[in-house]
Amino acid sequence: MLKDFELIVTMVKKGYSDKVVEASREGGAKGGTIIYGRDTYSTQESSLMGINLQTEKEIVFTIVQSKQKAEIMKLIYKKTSLIPDSDGICFTLPINAIVGLKKTMKRLEEQVEKNIDNVNKENVKTNKKLTTSKNKKHN
Repeated sequence: MLKDFELIVTMVKKGYSDKVVEASREGGAKGGTIIYGRDTYSTQESSLMGINLQTEKEIVFTIVQSKQKAEIMKLIYKKTSLIPDSDGICFTLPINAIVGLKKTMKRLEEQVEKNIDNVNKENVKTNKKLTTSKNKKHN
């Protein structure tokens, strides 16, 4: 699993997705993907001449680094208040694999290399401390 990335899914009534994307960008996301749908479980479903009318929805998918998730979700809530009018919901899903996002994958590879370097540096420091500590005990 790619623990560094998660998918924020925000579903709002048609017309509110721009606020979601704006909030996401403010939190550090690069953008999002908006798709259109309809609510099949709306309490606001009504009928016109025998035809059921369903609420139109906008669904915003935003891939973010896990460390950004909480802040971005707070901003989405703050900017939209998941406005009662918007019939909104926001949740996250883990990302198990990514294919086709060159920049994202390159950044992930760089992060992994950086993490490996940091672990190696910590190991060197720890080994030096242990060696120094052992030398002091023997002297």
